[in-house]
Amino acid sequence: MAKLIVIVAVIAAGYWYWSGPYQAGRAPSEAQQLQQNARDMKRCMRREASMNAASGMAGAPVEDGDGETLCAQKYGLVLRDGQWHREGGANVSD
Repeated sequence: MAKLIVIVAVIAAGYWYWSGPYQAGRAPSEAQQLQQNARDMKRCMRREASMNAASGMAGAPVEDGDGETLCAQKYGLVLRDGQWHREGGANVSD
């Protein structure tokens, strides 16, 4: 009888983990995805600014390209309602 209780407990714990934390990690909510998109864009914009500054200090001609457009194309994002959304409306993780 004790083995049966242990087996049921292990199955219940496995089901709880699969239906809760595991699923939450696989499919982020829309709010979490929007936060991730904003972090990606912020990181990319800093990188673009840093590369432009470094090339300017090295004496190379600095092309004043639009870093925001380049980053949005890189990540497949569009600015809508002040937030970065995946093109096509689907906010899915890479």
